[in-house]
Amino acid sequence: MRLHKLSLEQALELEDQSLLEIYYPGGTQPGMNLDFHPSVDYWISNYREKTYQHPHIDLENLLEFIEVEYRISVLTNEDLERNSYTWINLFARLSEKARSKEIPKGKYVYILTNKAHPDLVKIGKAVDPLQRIKGINNAGVLSEWDLRVALPVTNDYKVENALHKQFADYRVDSDQGSSREFFRISYDTALNALLSYKEDFGNGKDLEIFQEKVAY
Repeated sequence: MRLHKLSLEQALELEDQSLLEIYYPGGTQPGMNLDFHPSVDYWISNYREKTYQHPHIDLENLLEFIEVEYRISVLTNEDLERNSYTWINLFARLSEKARSKEIPKGKYVYILTNKAHPDLVKIGKAVDPLQRIKGINNAGVLSEWDLRVALPVTNDYKVENALHKQFADYRVDSDQGSSREFFRISYDTALNALLSYKEDFGNGKDLEIFQEKVAY
């Protein structure tokens, strides 16, 4: 089975746009770290769903049967003193949306909050915020995140990076996923900062409000 190579960053970008389906067949090895990304459980469930759909296919042949096209090699553990490295392989295929060329044209930067972490916000980008929040909450989080607002923008990368740099001093580690997108700031602070980019990067559409108020 000849597969194309993707970096994890490339794969996540495509998945974020609902253009890629990622699978992790599972299995563990000594020293393996499966906490490298919050979507690991989601990728495992993607694979398990295929095993349920095709119970007549041997597991060793399943990935070829469903026609995965990409291999994503991820370094999950590094011990420089022992010169030891642990890698895992994720696999992926284009989604039905990508195959049918129904590529969404929207780009958004969104803000999430969580009742279990009332002092944190998550700031990220997505082509489809509703699909993105579904993926995040399907990743085995203990407390689901709430999609509060999403700003349609012309350049989601620039706006997201600018906000992340703006709040770099407030970035925190979180057991809910990558620390890169979590900040110990109030929702109002995040919202005002996001709106400050509307004039330069807004695409002419209004801010989309999903949950204006939540009972935290």
